[in-house]
This record gives sequence, C-alpha cells and structure tokens, in this order.
Amino acid sequence: MVKLERKGGRMAGCIARNSEGKYVRYNTRKGVVVATGGYSQNYPMMEALQPWNLRIIGRNCSMPGVRGDGIRACLWVGAKMDETHSMMMFDRCALRPDQKVGVETAKSGDNGFFWMGSQPWLKVNADGHRFFNESGTYEGILHADEYQKGHCHYTIFDSNWPRYVQQFKQHGCSRLYPFENGVAPNIPWQTVEKTLPGLIEKGFLIKADTIGDLAKGLKLPPEELKKTVARYNELVRKGRDEDYGKEPFRLSPVDKPPFYGAKNCGYILCTMDGIQIDTHMNAIDTEGNPISGLYVVGNDSGSYFANTYPNLVTGMACGRTVTFGRLVGKYLARSKA
Repeated sequence: MVKLERKGGRMAGCIARNSEGKYVRYNTRKGVVVATGGYSQNYPMMEALQPWNLRIIGRNCSMPGVRGDGIRACLWVGAKMDETHSMMMFDRCALRPDQKVGVETAKSGDNGFFWMGSQPWLKVNADGHRFFNESGTYEGILHADEYQKGHCHYTIFDSNWPRYVQQFKQHGCSRLYPFENGVAPNIPWQTVEKTLPGLIEKGFLIKADTIGDLAKGLKLPPEELKKTVARYNELVRKGRDEDYGKEPFRLSPVDKPPFYGAKNCGYILCTMDGIQIDTHMNAIDTEGNPISGLYVVGNDSGSYFANTYPNLVTGMACGRTVTFGRLVGKYLARSKA
C-alpha cells in the first residue's frame, strides 16, 4: 500500500505498488482494514513523536517492516491519532559496560537479550547507589533511568538466583516458575540459566567472586557499590525495605558468590499508540466521527494503551490484536455494504 483513497466520505480503496514497481488501484466495496504493525522501525517517526523513549533503549526487537505506513496513510485521509505516544519497552537489554545507551546501539544489533532484567533484583545507578523500588512494571525503572547518568541502571544478583525468582512471584512474561494453577511460564528459569554463559562470554553479563571485582567489571565505584550491597543485605535481614518500600518477598540478599551484574536499559517490542477507533474498530476523524469503511487493528490502532504497558497479564497486547482482527473479519463477513 502507498496510500488510501477516500471518496464521497467513505473509503474507496487504496493504491499499492506491486513487485514490479507498478502502481495498482484496488477498489473496495466493504472497506479497508489497516494492519501494518505500528512504527517501531521508523526512527525519525519515533524521534518526532516520543523522543524521550529513544534515550533509554539499546535494543529493538520489533518486527521488520513496521515503519508506520498504515498510520500515516490513515492520517492523510483525515483520521485522528492518539495524543499520548508510547512504545512497549522491556527492561531486558544488557550492554557492555563501555557501550552507550541509545538509538545507535539499538540499530547496531550489538546488544544482549537479558530476560533476567525484569526480576526485582538490587539495581543501582552509575554511582553505585540504589535509586528506585525495583518491584514494578517493566518500564518503571526505565523511565527513572531518564534522570540517571548514561540513562541506564545496573542489575546485581548472586548465585542463589534460581531460588529467589521463585519467591518473587512475578506475573506476566517475566515469571520464570509455573503459575499457581500449573500453567507454564513463557520462559522457565532453566532456559534462562542456559543463556547466562553466552552473555558472560560476550561481555553483556559480568561474573565475579567479590562485590569489588564485580564493580570494577561494571565500571562502577567499588567502595560505593560495597556500601550499597551491605545496606541492601541489612534491609533483607530486617525483612523491611526502609529505603524504598519494596515488598518483603521481593527482597533477596546479595551474599553468595559468584556475583553477577549487567548494565541494563530498554528494548523495544512495538509502538502502542495509533489511530483512534470506535467499538467496531472503525477509524475516527478529528471530530470524533467514524470514517466509513476504514478499519484499523493491531499496533496501527489506538484508543487502548496510554503512556505505558501494564505487565500483569501475559499477552495483553497480542490478545488485543488477534481478538480485534477477528472481530473485524466477522463484521465485514456479515456486512452487505
């Protein structure tokens, strides 16, 4: 698709370019369904709409080809876009300590897929200081990183981690143990464990026998990190986070070597803002009226998320896209227009 066509107040079809480079007009009787996947591979568009998010990412895992073609085409025929712009980001990108966070690193593909990043471990800034309650949504600490040196944080944990991730009782896709009803997690801890040696070998995860050596490997001030770890272990023993209020069951000590640490930032999965729609997935115009024959689904559609991605239910975005797409298909199959 190159552009949509609207005649007499309703959609008439679209103009597309075929594999031979020729333009073809497709006329429609019932309407057009736009589902091109958002714009998370279009860096200029993301810079224009949500530049703050590009400052805290180091990896882009979105589908190839999602360049905002559908959203722009809808805007050109008068549709309205969400006024809050956001992307689905996960705190699961690990960089080498000397790498910079940002678009260039994300474009390079030279980054680590660090699934453990979403666990509520001890997390510190570039000064080796704790600065955040680590128990929260994936994006919480990433947005806190906007105010930290280097727009990143450092995740610290010890060799008892398989036991601790069970007590954390994580939800969503960050859970590493079966749910209470027996349902398997997206990725079990045994699979995650197998990824750690590769991350260490490539320099995305640092392993050390002492906190001082871990700090040196992460390029953090050793004495400050030692103080932070000692204070954190003290809070764990008390069973009460007096500094940031993290739940007791999500406190875990850092006291059994070897110790592990990673420089963490965000990775993009998709954009979440899109064309505003009504309950029939009909695009609406700037006056709030439906554009006859124009339907928008998936990551091209809006009116669903705002500002951040809630991570309490696995597949919240995926579930929306497949469900709404199916509903549009059923609606158009019944339609005689």
